[in-house]
Amino acid sequence: MLIAFQCLSAQVRIGEINSITSSLIVKSAVSYDYNLFLATSGGLGKYNIASKKYYVFTKDEGLVETDIDVIHIGPNGLIWLGGKKSVQIWDSYQERIVDYFELDIEEVSGFTNYKNTVYGSVKNNEKWGIMEFIFLEDKIYYRDFYYREDIEHINNIVTFGEKILIHTNFGLIAGNPHKEHPLYWTNPYPLLGNELTAIDVKVDDLALVTSNAIYAIKLGREPFALLKQDKKISSINKVIVISEKEFVAISDSIAFKINNDSIKPIFLNDGFKLKSIVSNKSNLWLGTNLGFGMVDGNSFNHFADNEPIVSSPYLITYLNEKKWLMAGEEGISLNGWSNITRINIPNNLSSNLNIVKSTIDFGSQFSDLHSHNNKLYLSLTDSKSAGIISFDYSNGLIIEDLFYSIKDSTKQVYNVNIINFDKKNNLWSISNNSLNISISIFREDQVRHIFSNETGNLLSNKLQTMTVDNFNRIWFGSSSNLIMYKFSGEVLDPSSELWHKELIDSEFSSRKALNINVSPENKLWVLTNIGLIYKNLQADEKNPIKSTGPMINSTLRPYFPNVSFNFSSKIRFDPRGNIWVTSQTDGIHILKEDGNYWPDINGINTSNSNLLSNWVSDVTFNAEEGLAYIATNKGVSIIRIPFSEEKKSYNNVEIFPSPFRLPNDKPLTINGLMDNSEVKIMTLNGVVLRTISKEDIKGYQGFWDGRNKQGDYVGSGVYLLAFYNQEGASSIKKIAVIRK
Repeated sequence: MLIAFQCLSAQVRIGEINSITSSLIVKSAVSYDYNLFLATSGGLGKYNIASKKYYVFTKDEGLVETDIDVIHIGPNGLIWLGGKKSVQIWDSYQERIVDYFELDIEEVSGFTNYKNTVYGSVKNNEKWGIMEFIFLEDKIYYRDFYYREDIEHINNIVTFGEKILIHTNFGLIAGNPHKEHPLYWTNPYPLLGNELTAIDVKVDDLALVTSNAIYAIKLGREPFALLKQDKKISSINKVIVISEKEFVAISDSIAFKINNDSIKPIFLNDGFKLKSIVSNKSNLWLGTNLGFGMVDGNSFNHFADNEPIVSSPYLITYLNEKKWLMAGEEGISLNGWSNITRINIPNNLSSNLNIVKSTIDFGSQFSDLHSHNNKLYLSLTDSKSAGIISFDYSNGLIIEDLFYSIKDSTKQVYNVNIINFDKKNNLWSISNNSLNISISIFREDQVRHIFSNETGNLLSNKLQTMTVDNFNRIWFGSSSNLIMYKFSGEVLDPSSELWHKELIDSEFSSRKALNINVSPENKLWVLTNIGLIYKNLQADEKNPIKSTGPMINSTLRPYFPNVSFNFSSKIRFDPRGNIWVTSQTDGIHILKEDGNYWPDINGINTSNSNLLSNWVSDVTFNAEEGLAYIATNKGVSIIRIPFSEEKKSYNNVEIFPSPFRLPNDKPLTINGLMDNSEVKIMTLNGVVLRTISKEDIKGYQGFWDGRNKQGDYVGSGVYLLAFYNQEGASSIKKIAVIRK
């Protein structure tokens, strides 16, 4: 995938997923021919030094996992990728995954080659050790895993002569895996001590960095101290060998050139956090938290493309006119891309990266997000500046207004957990402070604060969720209760007000409201710790809940009872009112308004789709195009769904691919159909070859496999596609078929 991050085009079928990731965090890098290959949090990066073109490969191109920690060139030029759950092997010429190993892997910190074998330093089933992979007849096989109980962590693994060296939490151990089990490996250089901080090998030269010295070791010779007792040594966390007595090392923000009795800074910039280092054809490259770049004398040539700074979004919203926005730990990213961040920004960034530092304190995290009347509202946690901020997003991201809730009296910061708008355009917020809960309501430049004791102490000490129903009543999820608030007149000075309590479940008082939301049909959906239920609402203020469901044999039976939900889970509604519920372990689950599941009871997860991760934090929708934007801890997955707004005509019907070549693994797609449509495939003289009934049409998309009603492929030629619905609307388009 080109890093330009083009949004999902119209030429996509229902169920297909595209990935939006951020590759700015470059954790590891290798040089191969005239290319740099980069292990990033958003996939495998490839930078061609000659053409200066940058590509990122994600699940769209076949990666199984996109959050990559280490990268290595193995036998036959294959690229080994290590992550939190797997080892992947990538063929850089065919640009595809050729093998994949999961093997209960929890972390990978390095790889090394020994003869025709690759060893990885791996955490497997809570134990650190080395994992062995062999090449046999051009195939890769997992052979074994060797571990020691005294190893708590492995930082790196290298090959030096006939031995493999492992940098562990207690220093260096080495041995020949073909001759002895790692149980018997020992420190080959015990006189250097055990406080090892970095290690690297280039052919017959070994670099070792301890807490107070840097050693150069030629194969077969004793260690030679290039440098001792320099305070800069203690900051080094990675080193590479350039030649026998020339190394380059990095700390968090400084790159050093190291010679005999000399350590000289060659790069210093507090705006970059250095993550990795690699040399290519006499050039030195640094991977950072904001892309990568080449050290050229005293300058740093930064490389980054137009991409989001947010790598792990936990809030996302579709705005309008194909604009959408996500917020995460790093800041806020508006597709296009415009970025505003809380981190310090260096002054020599690539001009391709559109990023500015916020002028206000974003605090520790964004807690909630809403778009309203063409403005964006974000609530903040632990901010010294405000509880809520609003943005103008018409041309980038511009902070407009600040809203001041009640400060936490202990920390003297603003902590707003939830925000929402009622039907009269009042902005509501909930602050969980050190003393009690405060509700703040903002109307233009005025504000009203309501404390928990003013509600008759109906609200619990930890309020997590709030919504507004179609009667403009405010609902709060509070412990095992639902609390309703109704006001008359203006909320800042109401003529009357009412607080009302309802049990979530009359039979089980322990059920908690993790999240609540009201559908367009005025159903109050409640996500509890044991599943999803609903409350049918009515106008009666003293009896606002008409019924509770789903009920089976007079017993409440929640939807998704076996899914792990928590207070981070959210309820969202797509353009057709279907219910989408997020989970941090099981992906996302969808319940249609008729009570059926979509696409089935398992929802959408990594085992049945190209979803980036099962850790789903939020979802938003492009109603016009029928797209769901699913925010995960690995990026955003965009999926075409059959639940767009109802099409008003056949004017924008698209048919792809055109021409349609047969046979074909993928069917012809007819996109943009009106509700209750049927499609007839006909010859030019009107003979009907096949009818696609409305039962076979998924939402606004119909599909044709190129066969007639007898099940045979049609021949080459031009065919008519006629579509019509029960209300009498109709249209005809032509399609060319090429039979191979």
